[in-house]
Amino acid sequence: MEVNALLMHDKDNVVTCVKEVPAGEQVIYRKAGELCTLTAKETIPACHKVALQPLAEGSDVFKYGELIGRTSRAIDQGCWVCHENIYSVPRDYASELVPETDAEVPEIVPTKTGLKFWGYRRAEGRPGIRNHVLILPGCACGSETARIVASQVRGAVNIVFNTGCSDVAANTAMSQKVLTGFACNPNVYGVVIIGLGCETVGHKQLREKIQAMTSKPVVSFGIQEEGGTLKTIEKAVRAAREMAAQAGMQQKELFDISELFLGIECGGSDATSGIASNPSVGELSDLLVDYGATSMMSESIEWIGAEHVVARRAATPKIHNEIIEVCRAYEEHLKAAGQDCRAGQPTPGNKAGGLSTLDEKSLGCIRKGGTCPIVEVLEQAARPTRHGAIVMDTAGYDISSVTSMVAGGCQVVIFTTGRGTPTGNAIVPVVKVTANERTYHNMEDNMDVDLSAVVRGEKTAQEMGQALLEEIVAIANGKLTKAEAYGFSDIAVDHVCRFV
Repeated sequence: MEVNALLMHDKDNVVTCVKEVPAGEQVIYRKAGELCTLTAKETIPACHKVALQPLAEGSDVFKYGELIGRTSRAIDQGCWVCHENIYSVPRDYASELVPETDAEVPEIVPTKTGLKFWGYRRAEGRPGIRNHVLILPGCACGSETARIVASQVRGAVNIVFNTGCSDVAANTAMSQKVLTGFACNPNVYGVVIIGLGCETVGHKQLREKIQAMTSKPVVSFGIQEEGGTLKTIEKAVRAAREMAAQAGMQQKELFDISELFLGIECGGSDATSGIASNPSVGELSDLLVDYGATSMMSESIEWIGAEHVVARRAATPKIHNEIIEVCRAYEEHLKAAGQDCRAGQPTPGNKAGGLSTLDEKSLGCIRKGGTCPIVEVLEQAARPTRHGAIVMDTAGYDISSVTSMVAGGCQVVIFTTGRGTPTGNAIVPVVKVTANERTYHNMEDNMDVDLSAVVRGEKTAQEMGQALLEEIVAIANGKLTKAEAYGFSDIAVDHVCRFV
């Protein structure tokens, strides 16, 4: 018999069907190595859950060995378990806190050596795996001019910035944090800033901020000062060409993999994300940490419901409590705005993909962060001070989360998806991976790696983690991701005062 469902933990009272199982047919899964079956009493869509036993109203539902929700009505054995009949249980954050001590964060000692990549040396910090000239608008009014300048210079990239004017102080501070972070990213050789002249923070001020943080070449122009768009384009193109010529003279050097900083993201998740793609990326994360490199998981709302599992990985009690506090503060912030995170998450697309509660989504999402001790909790768009496994407190929107990680200095992002996404970033390569076989074939133009062999039982997450490590090294050495080849450039600055 061919397995068509997966049991994630012996404690679970549901299994996830990897194929649609029509009513009256057998759900076939393994438990403790033995084949088990039950009859589906209704059609169970692919990626959705089926009850292994009768569940009375108010029963706890377990997946991954953890509580994912409670039944809102009785569910018979063999029936469909979904967002319409289970709900998320509120958290008691105070009970999850632990007594703090003076324990120091231990230094991560690599257990593996010998892996290297070719990159571009920077005077400060990590090497770049790309050597871009960044055309950086300081406000929305400079974005179109920046786009035109970048289009005229080979080796130049631009971002489209949608703010920078008429904003509150906290939002302005976050915008500046992101813009300076972009400029200081290791993948950037030099920066040409395009301002308007009446924005909240002028181009000269932004230039001075960046120059105080890095010795990279940085120049700036104001459209009003230069006499309009055409004159600004002429001067900015000349400056960018000179920078690109200098960048082209820089030779690659060989660097140890410990100099790599990987951002980890997920979006458009479905059940295959938690089952296969996120565990595979978790294996990649652990491998990188074993080599002394840095990996970072973000999207704080996707820890809620699984924050106790993330906190168990904390290197110290203080870090444990910081993780719990991030989740408590996020949920309180949403409540203050009249929002319930358990009502808005999972999204309609997540639900269609078999994710029924925020807890289920989060327990699958956090698997992409691996198992290594977490040595630092960062604010949005902040730079890490340690190597190893770290987490960043960011919003739940995948593009803004990637934006924050790029501003924090990661050189590459790996992005897991179940339902598919085309997103990319101008500054860093974004590697899209999926374990949904249908998604990979439907969106092969966007997906970089197919992990569906894990779902089919042909490969383990450990094997695919090693394959992903080889792919990341290839990309660090110059292989283009599909989003890079298209020239995709997605950013979104999350303006939430709690982060500042």
